[in-house]
Amino acid sequence: MSDTITLSGATLPDGRTRDVVLRHGRISVLRAPEQPRPRGLSGLDLRGYVVLPAPAEPHTHLDRALTWQPVGSDPDGRDGAIRSWRIGSARYGLGDLRRRSRDALRAASANGVTAVRTHLDVGDGRAPLRAVEVMAELRTEFLRFLDLQIVAVPVPGTSDRTIVDAVSAGARVIGGMPRHAPDSRMEIRRLLRLADRAEVALDLHLDDGFDPRVLAVGDLARLLRASGFDRPVTASHLGGLNRLAPSALGRVVETIAASGMRVVALPSARGCGLPMRELLAAGVRVAAGGDHLRDAVHPMGRADPLVTAAATGLAPAHAWAAVATHARGALGLPSGELEPGAPADLLAVRADSLAAALRECPQDRIVIRGGRVIGRTASIRRVPVAA
Repeated sequence: MSDTITLSGATLPDGRTRDVVLRHGRISVLRAPEQPRPRGLSGLDLRGYVVLPAPAEPHTHLDRALTWQPVGSDPDGRDGAIRSWRIGSARYGLGDLRRRSRDALRAASANGVTAVRTHLDVGDGRAPLRAVEVMAELRTEFLRFLDLQIVAVPVPGTSDRTIVDAVSAGARVIGGMPRHAPDSRMEIRRLLRLADRAEVALDLHLDDGFDPRVLAVGDLARLLRASGFDRPVTASHLGGLNRLAPSALGRVVETIAASGMRVVALPSARGCGLPMRELLAAGVRVAAGGDHLRDAVHPMGRADPLVTAAATGLAPAHAWAAVATHARGALGLPSGELEPGAPADLLAVRADSLAAALRECPQDRIVIRGGRVIGRTASIRRVPVAA
């Protein structure tokens, strides 16, 4: 394929129709379609498609992906689902882990995702780092299609040494679920110290329980301001924010905004809604992710950023920013705006507007990474005709 490609007649998110010229992996020119087209350029006719900045998946669990059918789920809410996974995970070998993770990444890529951050359980035991090691292999395998970031999430009782070893094995972010530790505040301090020692980012599951007396995100925000930790920090879940009175919520949101941390909402996951509008209004950079993919926690996960964006309940432009611009920012990647000089990572969806794409979630999609088409999905719709 040529290093220059023209996307002709594409609809932009703001409704304008433009020819989008891609050159050497970046957006070169956006021009009105009536302008003469230079000769010798290869291209795609994208009339009837809306072209969007490529989305990213800022929060998923590939080690648990596609295990719903064999594992099922404990009916005791979210904690029961986690117990189901930890009991069932012992039956999976490396080959199964590799196959499921590969299938999940293929599904995400076909839906338009060009970057994925996966949280992986690590812990002391016979094979504490196997998920990290497998995912490091897949990161190389999928390099042409997407960026894969690995977060090491210590299970309860995991030693400092194992967490640091996970970074050596390929993790580039330290995660954690402080709620499951005997002292959540001490666990946040420990993980912050380890991330500083390993010189990596921090990405924590916070306030995903149902105890209104505990609000770990506030503790983390205050620690960040006091410690001077200068690496990227992300907090996800944060369901506890929804249980606060408006005045208390306003104070916590201001603290989060002042800390500079990013927040990942998980609107499709059970019990993971959060007040996105209030956070955005305060200047917090809020991304949205899909979380679990057909596992014990969420048996109907889709690995589809259109579904995730629609579930935010935000206006179309803000909804897409949550799964694209803000999601990419949470991963430390260029924002991917549709402007000259930006990376040519794009998703074309057969729809006449961004709102229609979010409303209908069409499967007709063209995925472009680095200025090259890496995936194309087409569907056939048959509509009954009255006699």
